[in-house]
Amino acid sequence: MYAVTESVTRAVALGADPAKLRLTLQEYFPKLHDSKSWGQPFSALLGAFTALDALDLPAIGGKDSMSGTFMDKTVPPTLVSFAVGVIDGNKAVSAEFKAAGDKVVFLSAPRDEAEVIDFAALRANLTAAHKAIEAGKVVAAAAVKEGGIAALVSTMAMGNELGFEFIKPFHDTDSLFTLQPGGLVLELAAGADPEELFEGLDYMNLGTVKAEAGIAINDTVITAD
Repeated sequence: MYAVTESVTRAVALGADPAKLRLTLQEYFPKLHDSKSWGQPFSALLGAFTALDALDLPAIGGKDSMSGTFMDKTVPPTLVSFAVGVIDGNKAVSAEFKAAGDKVVFLSAPRDEAEVIDFAALRANLTAAHKAIEAGKVVAAAAVKEGGIAALVSTMAMGNELGFEFIKPFHDTDSLFTLQPGGLVLELAAGADPEELFEGLDYMNLGTVKAEAGIAINDTVITAD
């Protein structure tokens, strides 16, 4: 489920239309010899189909290996998702922050108590993000991956040797390091209004791009050194 979600979110962050994406899946699993081993690919593919169905996107099979066992060695159970789309290269968006003073927001995809993503909310987020990118209102975008928002903001700042300052006070610092499948961090163009772009959506003002390299949060500054 999360593999499909991340591949789609990453494609949209580049500028792809979420309604026109096509996917391919690759699966690698140990040799299937009992109900437990069969349960691994079954549950993985069921999760992937749940996401595909909710996002109304098709996928084709790719390289499938259900016999990844040699003697006492086995491959880790893995499902890889690739999302493919065609975009206007002139409107493609990269991940690094572009200019000091720009505002940065986070679009989150809520999850229930079973950690299942609210796909209706995710679809609304992806559609709004794509429209904002198409309109030139977003100048940098990236999907949240390992390390959470904190790691992503840091790498986005490093790309052009810029810095970032989180809003003050920032109370929920733990949330910066948690898993956020389907989450997007967006740098808005100068003058873009997040309330207008993301009205009715679950977005958060994260902070502002700074000219000085480093990350500032509350009273702490982490230098680029």
